[in-house]
Formats: sequence, structure tokens, C-alpha cells
Amino acid sequence: MGKLTKHTDKELVLCLRHGDMAAFDELYFRYAKKLMAFSLTFFSNRDLAEEAVQEIFVRVWERRKKLDECKSFKTYLFQSVKFYMYNYIRDKKQNQRIEEVAQEEFLKPCKIEDNMVFEELEVAANMLISKLPTVQQQVFRLNKLEGKSPDEIGFQLNLSKRTIEHHIYLATKTLRKELSQHIS
Repeated sequence: MGKLTKHTDKELVLCLRHGDMAAFDELYFRYAKKLMAFSLTFFSNRDLAEEAVQEIFVRVWERRKKLDECKSFKTYLFQSVKFYMYNYIRDKKQNQRIEEVAQEEFLKPCKIEDNMVFEELEVAANMLISKLPTVQQQVFRLNKLEGKSPDEIGFQLNLSKRTIEHHIYLATKTLRKELSQHIS
């Protein structure tokens, strides 16, 4: 993009809070494609996914003075897309007439068992994460639960990007193995 590509998200958010359009542009170009890909996991309609991403960035600009540069901007964006999707579904359901709802929706069995299984797996996963070696656990939580990139984690923990990626790989491999045994 230009002179701002070497700036961290934190620095760009700080500039954005003061109305710097170049900082906004850099953040947009840094995350728009990733957000679009993420939106497409919720919305199969490309136009709807694009609308979600555009709306999120409009809101970022409108609320720029309230942004907290100390919090992960990337996490903020991805959570915003998720909430946009939830609100879209909620609003669509409220506006839908009963005749438009497929008959299968009325005939679906209660999914209490699914919720219980999910909750059990979540507890098991958290227990397994807590048993990982300390650094591995820390890196995994920062990456998978807080949405930080290997670069951000490396800077925070004073470790190389390659070391961070290796810890993520090992933790994921261990958890996948242990959880697959838990499911069986």
C-alpha cells in the first residue's frame, strides 16, 4: 500500500482514532480479503458477504474514536462479522412469515443432546489445553482463542515466528489426537 505497511495494527488504530484516512486504507487492505473469506463461511451469497465486510468497515470508520488500540483489531473485525451474521439471521427470522418456514423446521427433533455433547467436548478441550506445556498452552490460547497472529505472539512473548508456529502445530496435533480419543 505505501508508507504504512510496516506499521503495526496498534499504531494504525491510534492514527485512525485521529482521523487518518491512510491508516484506515491500510487496515482495510490488510484485512478486507481475509474478512471476505471469513464472511463466505457464513453467507453463501457473495453479495451478502461483501455487504457484511463493507458494513463492518463503515462502522469502524464511524466509531474510530472509540477504538481501543490496546485490543486486537483483527479479533475485533472477525467478531464484528460474526455478530453481523447473527443479527442478520435474527432479523431475517423476525421478518419471516410462518408460511415461508419449511415444514422440516417444525419437525426437527430437539438438539439438547448435541448441546450436551458440545459442552462436554468444550470442557474436555479446555482441560487438555491446560495440560499442555506452559509456553505451548500460552501460544495456543493467544492464537486460537484470542485470534492473534504468530507475529503478534512472537513480539509479545519474545519468540521467533517459526517457534510460535511450531508450538501451534504441536498443540493442535496433541489436542486433535486426545479429542479424537475422547469422541470415540
